[in-house]
This record gives sequence, structure tokens and C-alpha cells, in this order.
Amino acid sequence: MEDVKYRLIADHLIGAIDRGEYPVGSALPTLHELMSRFGVARGTARAAVAVLVAQGVATSKQGLGTLVCGTTTPPDRGVPRILPDGATYPKVVLSGWTAAGPDIAGRFGLATGSLVVHRVRHHHTGARVTSIDQQWLPRAVATTIEQHTGHDISDRNDTPHPDLTPLLRNAGLDPIVATVQLDARLPSRSEAGTLEIPLDAPVLVVHRITHGSSGTPVEATTTVSSTGGSAPKFTIPLTG
Repeated sequence: MEDVKYRLIADHLIGAIDRGEYPVGSALPTLHELMSRFGVARGTARAAVAVLVAQGVATSKQGLGTLVCGTTTPPDRGVPRILPDGATYPKVVLSGWTAAGPDIAGRFGLATGSLVVHRVRHHHTGARVTSIDQQWLPRAVATTIEQHTGHDISDRNDTPHPDLTPLLRNAGLDPIVATVQLDARLPSRSEAGTLEIPLDAPVLVVHRITHGSSGTPVEATTTVSSTGGSAPKFTIPLTG
């Protein structure tokens, strides 16, 4: 039950942030306050905060607590949201139906050639693209989202939202855990052109598969990033 509570607390805080109850730069309730307010253990409160940090709407600062650094919904769809490090909210540049190749089909346990929605998102720092997301969702997931929310995620104009997590939740698909695999390689010619890097400059590749509470994969993303001398950082909730 605790693993459900942390998600409910996270959703409550995200909703409050989106409504402006916690403006950007303000501090969220402390772990002790969350424990008292929701009647949960410290690990559950910490896991809820970790969700906000992972989604980029909050950041932990030593001595200051957990500070709000954004919302889950950009205030103006035509203007990218600026994050604290100067990067802009990812932009959906392509969305449509495609036949799943062996690799993508294998991630979902589908037959090769099954229809999936394929979305491409670009992350920017200033005008420069610093990472490329390729995202896939099975037809059953896309259909469920449209039935419950009215959003056709295969249509970029209808659904320009870069983060589909709220739609997955509203459709009852309950994304709660992701498996992540890291890799590094040289970029393809297309990737090098988009990222404006040499063909011999290595890129970081992150493969992620998101699972619902039933264990079924609901979304897969592969992110290719220019390293730029940076290293990936993860916040992992420890509830045990």
C-alpha cells in the first residue's frame, strides 16, 4: 500500500504546483511535514519527492530543502518552458504510426510489425539541440489514452505535450516503474547533424521502458545525448 501512497502524494504535490500554490523557487513541505500530513513513513515521503525531482519540477538543495523549479504544463504551448540549467522543455517534432521493428516489438512483447505510435522529442539548451528522444507506445496504449482523455497521441498538433505521463495516469495505465539501460556509442550521421557534433564524438544512449502497476510495458524511450563533458545523475527512491 505504501508504494501506492507515494504516488498519490506526488500527484497531490504536482497538482498544487501546476495550480500555482507552490510558485517556482518556493520550498515544498519537508519530509516530516509530508509524513505528518499524509500519515506515511519517511521512506514513502522521500519516494514522493523523488518523483517530482525525476520529472524536473523540483530540485533538492542542501540547507534549503526541496524547491519548485517548474510545472508539468508549459504556460504557453508556443513558448518552451525554461528549466533552471537554461535548457528548454522538450519539444515534440514528430509523431505518427509506424510498424515496430524487432527491437521495439521485443521491448513490448509484441509481434514484429505491430503498430506503435512513434514520437520524437528534442531537448534544447538555448537554440542548440542537446538530446534526442525517440518514444514508442503500443497501439493498445494509444487507443486507451484516446478513449479516456480524448487525446490522439499520434497527432503532434492534437497532443503536443512532451510528457505523456499525466495522460497515461488519467487513462488508468498507472506508470509506476521504469527499467533503464545505459550505453555509449558513436552517433549516426543524422544524430550528429541534429546535435551539431562531430561523427567521432561519442554520445550517451539511455534506453528506458516504463511499466504499469500490472507489470505491462506501456512506453519505451531511447534518448541520445551529446556528452559535453557531463555525466548522468539519478535520484532513486529507497522505500525499504
